[in-house]
Amino acid sequence: MPPQEEWYKVNVDGAVFKELGCCGIGIVIRNERGELMGAMSRKLGIPLGALEVEAKAFEEGLQFAEDLGLKQVVLEGDAKGVTDALMGSSSPPISIQMIIEGIKRQKYNALVWKVNHVSRIYDMAAHLLARNAQFVSDSVVWVEETPPFIELQVSKDVFGLDFCPV
Repeated sequence: MPPQEEWYKVNVDGAVFKELGCCGIGIVIRNERGELMGAMSRKLGIPLGALEVEAKAFEEGLQFAEDLGLKQVVLEGDAKGVTDALMGSSSPPISIQMIIEGIKRQKYNALVWKVNHVSRIYDMAAHLLARNAQFVSDSVVWVEETPPFIELQVSKDVFGLDFCPV
């Protein structure tokens, strides 16, 4: 579902590249009409586990939204353990406890946020960006433009998830 008017949807995902000893983060930010406000592919040069990189993706997504000057966001990802911890419905595992606490502190800054768990099929654009991170040296950011390799997925999302076409 699209976010409410004046809210932005921030889809995040993480990927582990064991063979490279690093991991990647993908972030896609859209408005209520499905228009892409920003996207990011970021490589983290540290070997995190799956849960840890997913938590970092939420943290990076929130920071990216704040960097873009957005005030109200809905964070979405497919890592149930992370979304449950952020919603307060479960205690975070010790490996992500500091990240979760840091994200929760952001709620008291100028940024207002909510969190939803979604299945991977609704998080594919962010997943593709996370997988792409293995090919970048640090990070690549797109603002108000769509990375060519996710254009088809973004179009499917807009027309398949009740976004109002522009």
